[in-house]
Amino acid sequence: MLAAGLVLLSLSSTPVIASIVPVADSPPRFDIAASCRDVGKSGINVGRPASACQADEEKARDSLTARWGEFKPAARTNCVEGASFGGPPSYVEVLTCLEMKKP
Repeated sequence: MLAAGLVLLSLSSTPVIASIVPVADSPPRFDIAASCRDVGKSGINVGRPASACQADEEKARDSLTARWGEFKPAARTNCVEGASFGGPPSYVEVLTCLEMKKP
């Protein structure tokens, strides 16, 4: 009986929890070295050194910092969270995601 009550309580509170979306108020802080660490180590070498990756990440970080307010809060949160899937997060990935979501 107690277990059934806990299940009902958890089900009834799920929509409230799911509707709370954290808003990223400022650009994220990523470790650029970690994001670019494995560049050039794959079996397929496309001739792109880690230094080029780091330059791209720094440029994307600067652009995000300057343009952060242009993007909707929900898009910022979604893109920052999505950038962490599958490996170290990337400023380039966040910026690309935000630009794609912009009307």
